[in-house]
Amino acid sequence: MTSALHTDRRRLMLAAASGLADRFDPANVGVEELAAAMNVGRQDFEDEFGSLENYFTAVQLQFFEGRLNSVIGKAGAMAPGIERIRCAWSGYLDYSVEHAAVHGWCRRARLRFPSMQEETRRRNHGVLLMIQIEFATLGRPNPMERARLAVGMVLETVRVEGEARVRNEAMRALLWSALEMLART
Repeated sequence: MTSALHTDRRRLMLAAASGLADRFDPANVGVEELAAAMNVGRQDFEDEFGSLENYFTAVQLQFFEGRLNSVIGKAGAMAPGIERIRCAWSGYLDYSVEHAAVHGWCRRARLRFPSMQEETRRRNHGVLLMIQIEFATLGRPNPMERARLAVGMVLETVRVEGEARVRNEAMRALLWSALEMLART
């Protein structure tokens, strides 16, 4: 198989996750079921990913990279400060809602494949450090403590919106109010 065909097949199999997320429970789905749903053979699936755990890990990584790209697209060129934080969080939240099925699927897959949790922990820590830098740049005291509170609120908003699969405007309004307080006092 040529490298281009391999890349296309892999991309298509990863893209299938959005349609599979509501059909299969990661807790008990098997390679045969997923491969059949993707219209590929078991051997093709295993040639591409090696295992079910590797597939879910790749889906999760793709989700995280997409969300990061959304954040960078909305806030990457902005100067540090409250508006950049708000735009970054909007990108983070909007992407999470738009891809809530896949995000939830990955969350459930982490229960079956605990090794996937390390990447989640690493990404959340990265977000925490970036928000700490924003608060430090604003000259606020205790930037890490502010960042911990802020990130906790964002992650709770992601959870609530992800479960409902829609934006929660009331929660976002409160999040922006809390951000204003954390950034200005």
